[in-house]
Amino acid sequence: MTGRVAIIGGGITGLAAAHELHRQGRDFVVLDASTRVGGKIAGGPVEGSGLPFDVDMAADGFLAREPEMTQLCIELGLEADLTSPRPGGAFMWVDGALRRIPPGVLGAPLDPAAVADSGIVSAAGVEALRVGLAAELPALEGDATVGEVLRPRVGDEVFSRLIDPLIGGINAGTADEMSIRSGAAALANAAERGGPFGDALRHHVSNVVAAGPVFHGVRGGSQRIIDALADELGDRVRTGSEVFDLERDDAGWIVRTDDEAISATEVVLTTPGWVSAALLAPHAPEAAAVLAGLAYADAVLVTFVAHRDQVAHELDGAGFLVPRDQGLLMTACSVSSYKWEHYDDGEHVIMRVSAGRTDDGRWLTMSTDEVVAELRDELRLTVGLEGDAVARVSEWRRCLPQYRPGHLDRCDQIDSWLERDAPGVRVAGASMRGLGLPACVRQGRAAAGSSG
Repeated sequence: MTGRVAIIGGGITGLAAAHELHRQGRDFVVLDASTRVGGKIAGGPVEGSGLPFDVDMAADGFLAREPEMTQLCIELGLEADLTSPRPGGAFMWVDGALRRIPPGVLGAPLDPAAVADSGIVSAAGVEALRVGLAAELPALEGDATVGEVLRPRVGDEVFSRLIDPLIGGINAGTADEMSIRSGAAALANAAERGGPFGDALRHHVSNVVAAGPVFHGVRGGSQRIIDALADELGDRVRTGSEVFDLERDDAGWIVRTDDEAISATEVVLTTPGWVSAALLAPHAPEAAAVLAGLAYADAVLVTFVAHRDQVAHELDGAGFLVPRDQGLLMTACSVSSYKWEHYDDGEHVIMRVSAGRTDDGRWLTMSTDEVVAELRDELRLTVGLEGDAVARVSEWRRCLPQYRPGHLDRCDQIDSWLERDAPGVRVAGASMRGLGLPACVRQGRAAAGSSG
């Protein structure tokens, strides 16, 4: 078929699909219910801070070793503005101090001696790591939670103080419930080798180090990617257009909004799981039920801007993580003014502080002022913030889908049901095969590439 493609959802997945169709010379329309495109990619000023630039409100970078996002930036003319974080590693807030995180893979450390030197875990925890890394364990088969796979290989203390703060923190969830294949593929690949896990981790690192930078960002912030896509796609992107119904017809599908009925031969759904489920329920009820059952996490990101002389800690790293056993509201603090050169004006410290997990919704019961006050107090504790700091609050409700074991198999099943029950309709994006920007771009382009 070569007719119009209706893309529902104007986040990075939907825009990437539209970009691919644009490159193919295809007819398409992007429909988004909100007043802006970009979804969870957003940037803007921190009012009252004196910063001469905007700051990201959510994702500020992406994995460089997954090529899809980098390639998209190149195609959009942003290649010269690609950058990487400054070196310096990151910290963990443990037992009243910021301690450097030892080298590892998604928090799984390579060297027990380095873990001992870090002070993050006890001597007993270091010994459990040493034994676990050397143990002859069977190869991982199928899927399991990160905790089920990693706890026997690194010990409970290392898991709770190094791995869960990173993997669980990124996803605003808990690594004890998360699918290792969906949420930590590098660790799954290491575990499926079998034998000593330490050898498998070192093999992974030896291959990755030669592959170049781990992360990329765009000077000026991730919003520039969205702006470039919006400029390219023009009026084929329609905001304020909420789709409330899909209907079958002889030519394919009728996509209904409050203002119009759009005829399309194909439909690409890139909306959150519950939105896609509501549209699919009359046509593909089994696929809709799986999407509707996907759990989501709520998170808040508070950007604090202070003068350099207000912060006691040197903050010579990308930021720090907070294990849940430390009792703080914050889960992480990204020091943007150190991490990215384009956020360093030589005068201010920019700290983006995150809070919220699936098993910690305290911030949801607090007012905005209370959240800011609590996180400001925690910055006083952790980095020695003195006086006030300008704050900007970005709330992200139901923002991060939680991948449970078997998630990728369920995605395959959704594809099969759609092919059978709703031909011409595809689902892509964070609800399916990956939260990161490269994964979303890959899915969007694949959905567009499979049309026609």
